[in-house]
Amino acid sequence: YGLTDFPVEQPVELPADQRAGILTQPSWLVAHSTTFDNHAIHRGKWIRERLLGNVVPDIPITVDAQLPIAPEKTLRERMEVTRQEYCWRCHQRMDPLGLPLEQFNDFGRWRDTEVGKPVVTTGEIDIGDPALDGPVKDPYEMLERLADAERVEQVFTRHVFRYLLGRNETPDDAPTLIDAHKAYRKAGGSFRALVASILTSDSFLLRTR
Repeated sequence: YGLTDFPVEQPVELPADQRAGILTQPSWLVAHSTTFDNHAIHRGKWIRERLLGNVVPDIPITVDAQLPIAPEKTLRERMEVTRQEYCWRCHQRMDPLGLPLEQFNDFGRWRDTEVGKPVVTTGEIDIGDPALDGPVKDPYEMLERLADAERVEQVFTRHVFRYLLGRNETPDDAPTLIDAHKAYRKAGGSFRALVASILTSDSFLLRTR
């Protein structure tokens, strides 16, 4: 992980020029890998659904969702099969978001080559939001754009609401969500302020069985 030795005291700061927030932490990267390989599709799906608030359809039962076994090729090269028209209808929502994270291997280690070839880290955000959409050259550009996006803050607020109330939001909850997001921003991105706003809202205080 860019360290000279395994640290006795933890947590430890990883090299700042190789990391950019939670999605570059080894724990998250490992959780979205297979035993022996990265999983750019799962990583992209997570970003699409958990940060951008979109939905990716389930895999059709008629599809054999397997990448070709080709040890001499990079994952990006093996994923060319997902560019077929039938597959790309769904994969265009995931692959461009997950492929920039090829900067890290399946164990969350930073790398600049894969199977002896330079790692390609380009990707794209395409969600219909002018503040977010466009190509990205590497994971750091993508994650900085996501971190600055109001849309991502609103999706995060919605997930916190669902967790605390144990249900999805309804149109009647709109004032609660708006107030919670405002409290979050006013406090400089304070999670505590976000939770406090939701727990003192009518949606929470007047909930029924």
